[in-house]
Amino acid sequence: MLSAMRYRGLRKTLKFKFHTLAGLVLLTACGDGGSSPTTPPTPPTPPTPVATSVTVSPTSLSFTSIGTTQQLTATVKDQNGATMSGASVSWTSSAASVATVSSSGSVTSVAEGTATITATSGSANGTAAVTVAIPAPADTIIAVMVADSAASSITVGNQITLPIVVDMSQAAGLDIASLQVKVTWSSSILTYVSATPGTFGSLTLNETDVATGTFLANLFNGTGTKESFRALLLTFSGTSAGAAAVEVEVTTAGNELGQSVLDKVTTRKHDVTVSN
Repeated sequence: MLSAMRYRGLRKTLKFKFHTLAGLVLLTACGDGGSSPTTPPTPPTPPTPVATSVTVSPTSLSFTSIGTTQQLTATVKDQNGATMSGASVSWTSSAASVATVSSSGSVTSVAEGTATITATSGSANGTAAVTVAIPAPADTIIAVMVADSAASSITVGNQITLPIVVDMSQAAGLDIASLQVKVTWSSSILTYVSATPGTFGSLTLNETDVATGTFLANLFNGTGTKESFRALLLTFSGTSAGAAAVEVEVTTAGNELGQSVLDKVTTRKHDVTVSN
């Protein structure tokens, strides 16, 4: 009988533990009656960076010799103004005959002139100006002379033609593209007859004061020249016996780039003796 009572007690204990365990499982499955945990919202995807500006540094380069190299850098920024350090950049030159540029922005001078270097990233670009100008040596001269010799003679009533000669043999690679000259003489001994264009280029004459011994001429050559030439030819007639100096003054002189070369110019007169 005692064993039966123990058996019944054991069954009640096991049954109570079973129900307790089931209740715990049910509570665990159903939660504690609060709200269910929520998944945090997915943050919005930031917009893809797009190249909107390219800044080239420095903005200009100057070369004073051929075959030398200088470096350009490009800074690319996106639509938010942030630097795009890994952005692809391509480089081009507007005049490869003057300056070339490598894929890394290295610029090399090729010949005198100007060029624009462009850095492009996507649809954005930036530029830098390049000038190649070789300075003339200190002893460089452009000799502008009246005639090929220093003196000549004629008789009264006869004519003489004197060229205005530009000697570039000592110009050491310098070119000349524009020239303005003033020629003067003694109008009592020589009379102006005419002017004829030489081999340089276009010629504009001012003969307003030739009666009093003054002649002006503007000469222009778009490509410039490094060769010697005859700018124009002036013809005079002997008026009376005596000696007259035909002198030339250069008032302006420029090279193909528009730079003045007047400080390199020297002049020489021509003496004319008129006899009866």
